[in-house]
Amino acid sequence: MSGRATTPELAAPRTGPDPSGTSWWIPATALAAAVAGLAVSMYLTVAHYTSASILACSSRGAVNCERVTTSAQSELFGIPVAVLGMVWFAAMIALDLPRAWRANATVARTRIAVAGAGIVFVLYLVYAELFEIHAICLWCTAAHVLAFVVFVLALAGVDTATKEDRDRT
Repeated sequence: MSGRATTPELAAPRTGPDPSGTSWWIPATALAAAVAGLAVSMYLTVAHYTSASILACSSRGAVNCERVTTSAQSELFGIPVAVLGMVWFAAMIALDLPRAWRANATVARTRIAVAGAGIVFVLYLVYAELFEIHAICLWCTAAHVLAFVVFVLALAGVDTATKEDRDRT
């Protein structure tokens, strides 16, 4: 005996599935969707501060990105909705990093709460597009779909988050 204590965590590298029970593709897909959402939000932010006409989207009829991104609903308390999207997707990136998925149940609950808040805001934005602006922005829709994917994947990790609590009791 060498006198050094070894723990199972240090004795051998971790292989196989994540010990939290979450399939590897859930955090990977959530992270990819959050990164893509951040990219879309950045594009919409640049368009907001420069010229909406740079958007690669129709500016006529029901699909009209320019009408949506320049509407009164494109800002909340003077902050462009696209900037809020960037902040939200950046937060989701942090919460979707592999280390965050392996963290405790509090991080999992935070991920679900932040994702849920994002979906509530997305529902408002879709309502605004359909019933107040009467136009749809394809780039905004892409961000909404990506937010929905992030939300669904956060929910997919719920059982894992609550399993940790059950195991403690």
